[in-house]
Amino acid sequence: MDIEGGIEMDLFVGIAIVLIVFFSSSIMEKRLKSIEKQNNRVIEILEEIRDKK
Repeated sequence: MDIEGGIEMDLFVGIAIVLIVFFSSSIMEKRLKSIEKQNNRVIEILEEIRDKK
């Protein structure tokens, strides 16, 4: 029983780790895309300012 319980627990922990990595990478990807959009907007504003001079 101890060996089977240990295997089940290892499997559960393994699946939990995979899910955590998947969701955290998804969240990081969304944040990076948001930062990229902000950076692109800042570049546009700076180019507009440069062109006005």
